[in-house]
Amino acid sequence: MIFIMLSVLLFSYNNVLWKKNIKATSIPFLVAYRAFFTSTISIGFLLLFFTIKHISISDFIKITTGSLFGVLGLFSMLAVIKKSSLQWLGIYNLLGVVFTILYLWIFDAVPIKESLLGLLFIVSGFVCFIFSNKQTQLKITFKQHLILLLMTFSYSFSAILHWKNLNLNFSPLLIIANQESIVFFVGLLFTFKKANISAIKTDLRIYFKRIIIMSTVIFFAILFSLLGLKQTNPIVSSLLFLAAPLATILFSALFFKEKFSKKNIVFIIIILLGAFMLHFKIN
Repeated sequence: MIFIMLSVLLFSYNNVLWKKNIKATSIPFLVAYRAFFTSTISIGFLLLFFTIKHISISDFIKITTGSLFGVLGLFSMLAVIKKSSLQWLGIYNLLGVVFTILYLWIFDAVPIKESLLGLLFIVSGFVCFIFSNKQTQLKITFKQHLILLLMTFSYSFSAILHWKNLNLNFSPLLIIANQESIVFFVGLLFTFKKANISAIKTDLRIYFKRIIIMSTVIFFAILFSLLGLKQTNPIVSSLLFLAAPLATILFSALFFKEKFSKKNIVFIIIILLGAFMLHFKIN
């Protein structure tokens, strides 16, 4: 559990760093720049401290599939938070437990009947939050809602697949190296697709120190989250990870002076009640 809580704090602070740094540059560039360091660090640790066993093609596909969903979730997240409040990121991440349970119900035959009340609370609080902010400064477009749904689905699916990969005794560092390498190449591809070489050279210099900090934060966030996932099942871990969106929402107020309405606080509490109902039923 300690690993998950550490990753919660690091992921939340990482969201703040993304929000602060992504305003004045392109998403693919910043993603590729950061992933260059995280992939290099993870590959370096993997080669130095672990013996890499033979990996079959099917095993490689399993790991890569989980990583691809993680990459899709990352780009979806950044596309929205570049122009909107971090509170939306927190709220949609709270919805992640719903996707996790639906997946396990459909594909792993996990019974869902006893979870319906908790799911109802989560969905009700979520829908109320959306409608209460249709005419406020927090409002976002229908397209942004769809992108955030895609992000939530992608991150949830990625977490489940990586949990299964960890249960097959794949090293967390192997999974990180795989995912961050894919992030790097995808980011690099889109960066050079719209290349402005002089601007890239300038940004490489301007963002260097900030990228080093971001890379360190996200490397340990992912490492701790995978170590935490290895010790528990995806439903319980998704409930523990509910602290991450809450921390993100709090950080949005702390770092960006975003305000909370009383209604929004009530709706967030309703979502949390639903999550704890799920936790009670599971245990």
